Amino acid sequence: MTIGADAKKKTATCRWIGWTRIFGVLMTMLFLGLAARLAQLQIMEHRESAVGTARQVFGAVRERDRRGLVIDARGRTLAMSVDSKACALDPHVLLEAPGAKPERVVARLGEMLALGENDVKRIEKTLGKKINADGKPIRFVWVKRRISEEEWKNLDAAMSESRKKASEAWRYRRRWQKRAGEYLARRDQEGERKAREAADGWKRAAEEQEGLFAGVFFPEDYQRVYPQGGLAAHILGFSNIDGDGLEGVEKLLNPFLQGRTIERMVARDARSRALSTLTRDDRSVDGMTVQLTIDSVIQSIVEEELYQVVARMKGEFPDITANAVIMEPFTGEILAIANYPTFDANHPGRYDPRNRRNDAVASIQEPGSTFKPLLFAASIDEGLADFNDDWDCSTYRMANGRVIKDLYPYGKMSLLMGLVKSSNPAMVRLGERLGPARMRQYVIKYGFGEKTGSLLPGEVRGRVTTADKWSTYTMGSVPMGYEINVTTLQMAAAYSVIANGGMLPLPTIVKAVLDERGDVALKVKPRMRRRVISEKTAGRMREALRKVVAEGTGRRANIEEYALGGKTGTASMVANEKERAAGLRGYSKKRNTANFIALAPWDKPRAVICVTIRETGKFGGEASSPVVAGIARRILAYWGVPTQNGVRTENLYRPPQTAPKPEAQYVIGAEDDENRLTEEVDPRLWEEWTEDESALG
Repeated sequence: MTIGADAKKKTATCRWIGWTRIFGVLMTMLFLGLAARLAQLQIMEHRESAVGTARQVFGAVRERDRRGLVIDARGRTLAMSVDSKACALDPHVLLEAPGAKPERVVARLGEMLALGENDVKRIEKTLGKKINADGKPIRFVWVKRRISEEEWKNLDAAMSESRKKASEAWRYRRRWQKRAGEYLARRDQEGERKAREAADGWKRAAEEQEGLFAGVFFPEDYQRVYPQGGLAAHILGFSNIDGDGLEGVEKLLNPFLQGRTIERMVARDARSRALSTLTRDDRSVDGMTVQLTIDSVIQSIVEEELYQVVARMKGEFPDITANAVIMEPFTGEILAIANYPTFDANHPGRYDPRNRRNDAVASIQEPGSTFKPLLFAASIDEGLADFNDDWDCSTYRMANGRVIKDLYPYGKMSLLMGLVKSSNPAMVRLGERLGPARMRQYVIKYGFGEKTGSLLPGEVRGRVTTADKWSTYTMGSVPMGYEINVTTLQMAAAYSVIANGGMLPLPTIVKAVLDERGDVALKVKPRMRRRVISEKTAGRMREALRKVVAEGTGRRANIEEYALGGKTGTASMVANEKERAAGLRGYSKKRNTANFIALAPWDKPRAVICVTIRETGKFGGEASSPVVAGIARRILAYWGVPTQNGVRTENLYRPPQTAPKPEAQYVIGAEDDENRLTEEVDPRLWEEWTEDESALG
């Protein structure tokens, strides 16, 4: 019994060892097979597998980082980019998803996001292509950007509901699969079949729910916002939905403001559902911050004062337009540029394109009598006349027979009073002493006929009569501010010559460019273009301009708190199409350009203030002088400049209002405010003067 038991035991042991060896051999073969397959995948087919996996799990999206800030001289934000909700599609995922029907997905998104017909066609066209020009699957197409809060809530709720139903369906599928396994263990084939059919049904239900929004994801997107609304809209301009500057500073400094274009990867889950976030590139760089020279408080003041005068006069002159430039004369820094009509940079497409034109740099006019002090200064600087010289200001007949007269005639007076009274004959006589060559030379030296160098988009160079057309007729027109076309910015720069001691500044709108750490990456230094007149002549001209305000045509700007110096100007406008159709040639009898340019204050100018009002029947003294006075009073008080009568500046300063209201009435000035030209334009220049302004470059 013992021997037999031992034999049986040895036999059982041998069998166990044999089976163990067989199992070991099988496991070794299995592991060798797996190792071989892994080696094949990791070495021989690694590149193809990695690329295939990456295409399934990730999608590349090219986009820009956040656009840089635009701030004013004191650091107040004028333009910024904020997060914006956006929706996109991965066509590859949508077309590959088992339960997705592309036409149904697009239709559902079109309904929920209120897509236009063109947008729907664009998406369908992209889905039809499937691959791009490089032969790779298309992984990105915008559905809608800048989704409203209501649209976002509805879409998010619908997607959440779909995900919830899909999750429940997958859970039920797992339950039925488990039940099918139980039936299989009990060898209940009928029960197993029904359980697997139920599991397949829940799988289809889950895929159908996932297919409702297959390939839909929400990339990072930014929206350009101008937090102060329409403030400085003509300076700032605006950018398009892709963050490219189209007008104004946004266009001028687009390379600095624009974030770097980078490629980001869209991560996907195991069921090829796009996640709602994008992985960021550590190398990404937001746009730089641009600091402008303008002060948003001064800009607000100027816009408010300009709006009020236009509102008062618009009922009488419905086509009225206005613009203003405030410049620091010693640096050329532009403190404010305002235009009417204007627009809101947040919604530029809602406005007529005409509203978006920066008239202060892109529209030209004849300066009229505001040009006279410039000619006066040139003559004094050349030693051709003196302030106290007795001067004949009566009607003057030129050698070519042209008669120059004042609207209100004067007799003999000092040359200084001839300027104070804005006498046309006095200026023409002075111009003849200067001569055509030197007169044209000074016109160019003051910066007319060329761009100022501000680099503001849309700036034109104006027009100066060419030397070959500089005739005796021209000699009678230019001294009165006719037969040259200038911009408001050019006039502000020219008067800065008188304000700063004889130097023509280079106007600038940019103060600095700051990097992402706030350090100065680029500093714009003030620069003078050239000397025009001597410092002594400039000082005497400031005294003359003070006298114009105190006793002459600019006395509506003779405010109590601050002593201003300046000059009025009224230029008749060239007849428009309607007037020409009625047979009028030359200048309009009813339409004027009313100007006033001031040094504030006159003795130590902190600012040159230039206001132009067009399409009005009023003179510069009565229309523009009060506007300049209001601007000067408020900005000098804002700066804390001491008043000449002891009034505390904090009591004088009135902060800008968000919604300015025009005053109820407008006080009409005295009729001797200005001497404007009443004769027709030189017929030889008629066609040239009526050319399109766009040809001015």
